[in-house]
Amino acid sequence: MSWKKSLAKFYKKIKLVIYKNMFSKIKDGEDALTSSEYLCLECIFLMDKPTITEFAEFLDISAPNATYKIKQLIKKGFISKEKSEKDKREFLLVPTQKFFDLYQQKEDGTVVNDVKNNLDKKETKRFDKILKILEGSSEKDGI
Repeated sequence: MSWKKSLAKFYKKIKLVIYKNMFSKIKDGEDALTSSEYLCLECIFLMDKPTITEFAEFLDISAPNATYKIKQLIKKGFISKEKSEKDKREFLLVPTQKFFDLYQQKEDGTVVNDVKNNLDKKETKRFDKILKILEGSSEKDGI
């Protein structure tokens, strides 16, 4: 199998794990997350404390739509807003402990950890190098 096919299979497996985890978090009840809210929450975490404007621009949604989604996540206790140190007029979106409790359950069995647990030290170093290359390529794509 070519490395391109292997990488595509690996990527597919990661996406499936993400979707499986997402739907396992969608429960009934007052602070249940919808699939849309879960994806927004994941983006906020991965963007590392974005402003409301950055969040809206990244998802290519209107500011009122972003504000509505954020208010729902605040109401459910998954994120909070902090004043920006750089610009006191802006607020940063910050995941709460409730989010990290939810997210930690997901992180305990990641695909990458499964791969690393089956590699020796030399292979682990090589794998880390490959991940850094992949990380750099995503930065070039504006992510």
